[in-house]
Amino acid sequence: MAKSRRDREPAPLGEVLAKLMQRRGYAQPLSLEQVRAAWGRVAGEELSERCRVAQFRDGILTMEVSSAALRYELQAFRGAALLSRLQADPEAPTVQRLVFKVSS
Repeated sequence: MAKSRRDREPAPLGEVLAKLMQRRGYAQPLSLEQVRAAWGRVAGEELSERCRVAQFRDGILTMEVSSAALRYELQAFRGAALLSRLQADPEAPTVQRLVFKVSS
């Protein structure tokens, strides 16, 4: 006979948190190399030469770009498509937002 939900013992907190982190994608090893590789696949060679991964934290990928004009182009016209392609890449970490800033 199967135990009802009330008859089962509660799961340890660590186990519950591990499952939640895995389900949300937080448990993936997130190295900058993985993010750089994913960006290269999504952006292509020409764009990758003009941008660099500056930071990846809490699902936010910050890219440094070579000029204000490129920043505007990416932010206004190409950012949503690039983000969608990153999110569709099975080897990419979970990226929720792209931020572009001009390198100093």
